[in-house]
Amino acid sequence: MRHPTIHLFTAVIMLGFAALSSASDNSATVFPAEGNKQCSDYAANGTILQMGTNSPLTSGSLTGAENPMDADITGEGVLYSVDGGKVVSFSQSSTPIDYAILKSTKSVSVIIYPSGGVIADANMKLTVGGVDQPITAISLCYGLGNKAPTPPVAELKTLKACGDQTFLDQTGVSCEVGGPRALVCNFELDKPFFGLADNTDTCCVCNSAALVECDPSQPAGGPNSCLSDTATATKEGAEVPVIIELNNDPYYVSCVSGICTYYKY
Repeated sequence: MRHPTIHLFTAVIMLGFAALSSASDNSATVFPAEGNKQCSDYAANGTILQMGTNSPLTSGSLTGAENPMDADITGEGVLYSVDGGKVVSFSQSSTPIDYAILKSTKSVSVIIYPSGGVIADANMKLTVGGVDQPITAISLCYGLGNKAPTPPVAELKTLKACGDQTFLDQTGVSCEVGGPRALVCNFELDKPFFGLADNTDTCCVCNSAALVECDPSQPAGGPNSCLSDTATATKEGAEVPVIIELNNDPYYVSCVSGICTYYKY
């Protein structure tokens, strides 16, 4: 006679968990939990570290013990805020956060981040029965030392040498033998996107090896930088970009040294 009661009690607990949910911008997954807001409830005591508060303010900062898995040796800290008492965010963490715990009286939710952790998150909520609950405690858990997967290396695009081909979109290319390097392009004015979106070769370079895509955000001499240390050392003064824009109005614009010229076609 006692077994149905146990089954009913178990079902009630499961339904209670189903009614509890949480959300955030950067979480990989979230799950309901029981107990306290201690990070050690969900990871090995000797590994996980914690910084948190039992009395969250509208905004403030948290500090914690040094994470031996990161590069600095100055202890850890993070900024946090609670909007309307129910929406939590944190930013500028000095160490990756592996998971966060939100508590609202008896309700607890654990927000799990992707491998490698995050240094910021926002729109963190603890929702029960479709109602966002007031946050009474926050814990940020760190120190697992998980490494984020290495992202795949993107294949660099190549601008072909004109000598490798005879035509650009059915237009013949003729380079001056022994002449200077020259960028030769062919834009089809009457084609959608000027022929740039049909996977055909639009440009090539004369009297040069193929040009390989570079990263303009890198400083001179940096990985895959567009500028080398030697090249920048010999340059004087600031350079301005040369921009060519095509417009469907129809006209195209050529801007050189800050002077723009418009051509109707």
